[in-house]
Amino acid sequence: MGETKSLDIVIRYDGSTADSGQLNLFQAAESLNGIARVVNVIVHAFANDGEIKERLSAPEGADTYLSAAKKGCFEETVTVVFDNITVEKIKPSVIVGNFWDFLTASITAAIGRDYNPDTPMVRKIVEKNVTFFEEVAEELESALQHLHRPIKSKGAETITFYRPKVGDAVTLNKTSLTHVSVRDQEPDLSYWRGNVTKYNSLSGYGRVYLDEVNATVPFKIDRFKENISARRSATTSMNEREHEEGGKRRIGAYAVRNALGNLKRITILEFNQYE
Repeated sequence: MGETKSLDIVIRYDGSTADSGQLNLFQAAESLNGIARVVNVIVHAFANDGEIKERLSAPEGADTYLSAAKKGCFEETVTVVFDNITVEKIKPSVIVGNFWDFLTASITAAIGRDYNPDTPMVRKIVEKNVTFFEEVAEELESALQHLHRPIKSKGAETITFYRPKVGDAVTLNKTSLTHVSVRDQEPDLSYWRGNVTKYNSLSGYGRVYLDEVNATVPFKIDRFKENISARRSATTSMNEREHEEGGKRRIGAYAVRNALGNLKRITILEFNQYE
């Protein structure tokens, strides 16, 4: 049958009322719902060759459990048990380290921070698909809004994912709350001058440098399967940039902004060449 492998993810709340071992019931429940969704999406993608599933109630290839909270502080422990097929595929000696690297890469991407993977497995994922963790990030966004609820309501100042016996993996705070708290996608097209810097032709996700904001932002192509013109233009823009031809386009897209009104990502409808 082969062996299973388990690991614990400790989620620690610090500051404000959390330091006395208490959180408002509604805040705690909403945050726990966010934890469940974040962990299940990440565990499923890790165990299933990067498959990102929406509305996931339980991962395939592993089971996730909530353990009893400890007294004297406010923290939750989620136990992940990978089945024998997943352990055999990833190898028992490296699965725990690989998972923590994968989880850290996923959450840091979702809160807008840079992260360089530590393990060969996660580095290969990025080499194969440069936009993979940005695709994971978009799926985690709503769940992370729920997870941050105690920070938003000032019941805690930070929320930390802690790897037992190793240390803190990633910490959420007011800045990460602002990043994941997005407004609805704007209904009207905006136009920018820019060029594609990264692009996955299989998913329509990528990154684009926009001259007007002097920054690189994530994008996805609107109606990816049907929007053949935009797909071709994205590839051409990236190739031209790589060959020092600039690749500049007039980009028509719908903006998505964070709680402060800063541009977070765009949904591209059209690329137009300059005359």
